[in-house]
Amino acid sequence: MMKKKQIKEAQQSAQTNTNANVDQILEDEVNRQLDKKPMPKFEKKKKTKYQKWTLGMSIFMVIVMAGSVIYAAISAIA
Repeated sequence: MMKKKQIKEAQQSAQTNTNANVDQILEDEVNRQLDKKPMPKFEKKKKTKYQKWTLGMSIFMVIVMAGSVIYAAISAIA
């Protein structure tokens, strides 16, 4: 009984060591590939005039719609 337990523990520790080695090898490979081709740098583009107008008008429409819903609710109560 004790011998089986020792064998099982030995197998688990060997598997853990193998996994650690594989993890290290994969990590090294990934780092090597990333070093070959660095991430491209990009600049944040400014919003165009039309994008700003669209955002402003959409916010305005949301406010108008909310106001009309509130007005309709008050009118229905009164």
